[in-house]
Amino acid sequence: MQCTNHSQQQASGMCTYCGKPFCEDCLVEVNGKMFCKADVNNVVNEAKGTPETSTPVINITNTSSNVNTANAGGIGIPHKSKMTALILCFFLGVLGVHRFYVGKTGSGIVWLFTGGLCGIGALVDFVVILLGNFTDKFGRPLV
Repeated sequence: MQCTNHSQQQASGMCTYCGKPFCEDCLVEVNGKMFCKADVNNVVNEAKGTPETSTPVINITNTSSNVNTANAGGIGIPHKSKMTALILCFFLGVLGVHRFYVGKTGSGIVWLFTGGLCGIGALVDFVVILLGNFTDKFGRPLV
């Protein structure tokens, strides 16, 4: 960010009072807080109990990351069936088909190439699904 007063200089901080960016030359430290030179008088007057203006200064900074979060957390994606996952795990658990079904592709590939971790992983998954603690790739429980 550039200094509000000196567009050719990089800002080194923000004014605590107005929230605008300023360079080292434009900032003054008062009681451990940084203020721009224009607002130092306002701070002193307010500390004395005589505000210079009656209208508060409101500064809103929007920091949009421009990231699409439409499906973050599985919003808009239907929940997976517990019964379907249980049946897939019982018949095709050593191939990891139940893990592909709930969206856990990485561990599904591991199950596929290791025979469900020699059958032990498939058995554990079957019990976990049966108890209702198995989740989809978004961490949502199966319904």
